Amino acid sequence: MKRLIVLYTILLMFSPIFAQREINNGVVVDKQAEGIISKTSSKLKSESPISIDFSLSTKENRKSSSEKGSLTFNSNKYFASFIDNKVYCDGKSVWIYNKDTKEVTINNVDNSENDILNISKFVSDANKNYRAKLIRQEKGNYVIDLLPKKKSDISKVRLLINKQSSRINEMSLSYKSGNTYIYKITSYKVKVKTVDTDFVFQKKNFPNATIVDLR
Repeated sequence: MKRLIVLYTILLMFSPIFAQREINNGVVVDKQAEGIISKTSSKLKSESPISIDFSLSTKENRKSSSEKGSLTFNSNKYFASFIDNKVYCDGKSVWIYNKDTKEVTINNVDNSENDILNISKFVSDANKNYRAKLIRQEKGNYVIDLLPKKKSDISKVRLLINKQSSRINEMSLSYKSGNTYIYKITSYKVKVKTVDTDFVFQKKNFPNATIVDLR
């Protein structure tokens, strides 16, 4: 009898989550998780332009490292700054400047799921490109896993989304190669002032840079 009571209690605890899941063509669809993602996407659009600071923890080939960075984005435009690199995107082209080599590589915008720096686009397309699953709620956050629907180098993206603000607090990317990248947001500023030139590499500011145009 006690076992039945415990089992019933557990089912009651998780029933709100299970109740919002349905089967579509043999695949479990987590409607609650999709709803949270959609709400986060709307929040990003309403608060843009947004500027964030973050810490990045990396695990590659069994070696771990960490660094700090910043990212400013508005719709499909963004500018990111790391210790060794600066990345500019005006929505059409991407410039990656390497401080050590003083080389800037130019490419057409990568519209694939791997363009994680384009946060607005990534989140707005998440329900289309990934199967969202609400794992649990902890410390005021929703923990949601995104699993690729199509063939991808990414095995999983995990998002920690604040329940009250619908803002992303943490994002981790796990690759099939075993590499893992964890972005923890340390500051979040909304409605920041930007101009279009903020998202374009300015050669005059890097007179000694070597240009490698791959477009």
